[in-house]
Amino acid sequence: MVWLIAIVIIGYVLFRFFTDLNKDNYDLQSQSLEEKFKFIVSRLNEVAFNGKGNVTNLDKRSFNLYESDSNQIINFTYSTGHLTLTWKYKYFQKEVVHEKVFRETRNLSLFEQQKIADIMISEMELKIENHKLAVIRGI
Repeated sequence: MVWLIAIVIIGYVLFRFFTDLNKDNYDLQSQSLEEKFKFIVSRLNEVAFNGKGNVTNLDKRSFNLYESDSNQIINFTYSTGHLTLTWKYKYFQKEVVHEKVFRETRNLSLFEQQKIADIMISEMELKIENHKLAVIRGI
């Protein structure tokens, strides 16, 4: 009886997962991932790279935003309706990584995208400041 319940639960979870992946495919059928989150990309590009960052697509569901010879890179990954942002910043050869998952990002308004970007920026600014202090104290 326990095995049957476990199999039903696992089956349900897998069904939901694959259903959400199909929704992702539908979302990305008419627009690229970069276009879907263009306001987040634009805001992070302005702050991190003074608007000079470039997008490199890794696959249909992820891309990097970076500037050549820069000490930072931002990765966007979209899966099952969630956007994961991973921001890496290197200071004196020591790297800090900040990763945050934003849930339910299928249909974001401009204001919701700006809020996500502002959250990432404010959290990363604090992490960078603390990271620089730690690196300087360790040198």
